[in-house]
Amino acid sequence: MVNKTVVVVVAAVVVIAGIAGWAFLSLNQPEEKSDVRVGYLVGDLHQLARVVADNKTAFNNISLFEKYGVNVSYPTGPLANGGAVMDALAAKLIDVGYLGAPPAILKRLNADNRVVIIAQVNNEGSSIIVKAGIETIHDLDQKTVATPGTSSIQHLLLLQYASASGMNVTQAGADLTPNTIYWTLIAPVNQKAALETGLIDGAVGWEPYGSDSTLDGTAHVLNWSDEIWPDHPCCVIVANRTFAETHQKTIARLLKAHVEANIWINSTLHNTGSSDYQKLLSMAEGFSLRNESVVVNSLGHIVYTYQITSQFRAGLKMFTQALIDQGLVAASKLSERGYSSLDDFAARFADTKYLNMTASVTPVK
Repeated sequence: MVNKTVVVVVAAVVVIAGIAGWAFLSLNQPEEKSDVRVGYLVGDLHQLARVVADNKTAFNNISLFEKYGVNVSYPTGPLANGGAVMDALAAKLIDVGYLGAPPAILKRLNADNRVVIIAQVNNEGSSIIVKAGIETIHDLDQKTVATPGTSSIQHLLLLQYASASGMNVTQAGADLTPNTIYWTLIAPVNQKAALETGLIDGAVGWEPYGSDSTLDGTAHVLNWSDEIWPDHPCCVIVANRTFAETHQKTIARLLKAHVEANIWINSTLHNTGSSDYQKLLSMAEGFSLRNESVVVNSLGHIVYTYQITSQFRAGLKMFTQALIDQGLVAASKLSERGYSSLDDFAARFADTKYLNMTASVTPVK
C-alpha cells in the first residue's frame, strides 16, 4: 500500500507546480485585448525608443511590439506638446502616452487626469537657442522666447534658469518692463521658422529642433538643458490608470518592447561603425524629418533610459515643487488628489509594478 502521506505530498507538489505553471503561462499568453492606442510628440527624438520598437528593419522583419504580442495604433497622430497628450488621455482617445514628466504632473494634479507613470523614456536633450548677438540670459531682457507651453519641461527649465539669474518670465503681450523675458507658445517643430522671420529672439525645445536651428546658423545654443540641470529627467510613458490595471499583461508586453528598444539603442550608439547604427539614424531621420547631421548632433545630447529610479523620483519631486513655486499648481492639490505629501506623490505616481512584470514576458512571435 502506498503511504498516504507520500500521496498527499506528491499531490500538493503537483498542484503547486500546476499553479506556478499556470501563472507563468498566463502572463505569457496574449490578453484578449492586446491593442494599445498610443500618443506621442511630433518629431521628438527623446521618444526614439517608440520609433525603434515599432520598426521592423532591425529585428528580422518583425517589430518589437509585434514580437511581444502588442498591436499599437496612433489614433491622434503626432501631438504638439505634453499637455495635448494628457488631454488625449483624459478624452480616452489613447490608452498610453509618451510625454514630458511636468505636463503629466500638472494635469494629474490640476485636472485629476488619472494616469500613472509606467516607465522613463529619456534624460536631458533640450536646449535654449538664441539669435546672433545674444550671449547670456541677461541679453534676453525684454525679448521673446518661444516655449512648447506652460505644461512642458522646456518651459519649466526656462523659468528655473531665468529665476536663478535674477530675471522674470511673463507671457508676451504685457507691457515691456526691465529684467523680464517674454514667452510665447510655439511648438518646437515651428520654432525655427519663427526665428527666421524675427517673430522671436530665442526658443526652448526638444531635440532635434535645437540642433536643426543651430547647425544651419539660424541660431546658436545658449545652454543645453544638462547645463541647467545635469542628468535631469525628461520624457516618460504614462498610462490611463484604469486601462493599466485591467490590462496589466498588455502593459507589461508594451514595456518589454520599450526595454528592449532602449537596450538596442544604447548598444548601437556605442558601435557607430555598425549597420545597426545606420538603421538607427535612418529611423531617426524618417521620424524627425531632419538630415543625418542634425540627428547625429541630437543623439549626442539625449540619454535613453527606461528605469524608474530613486533619482527619477527625486526629479519628480523637484518638478512638482517647481510647479508649485511658479504658481502653476496649488500645494493643496496634493491632498485633494489623495497624496499625503510630496514624497507620497513621487512614490505612488510612478509605479514600478509594470516594469517588474517584464522579467516574465517572453516573445509570442
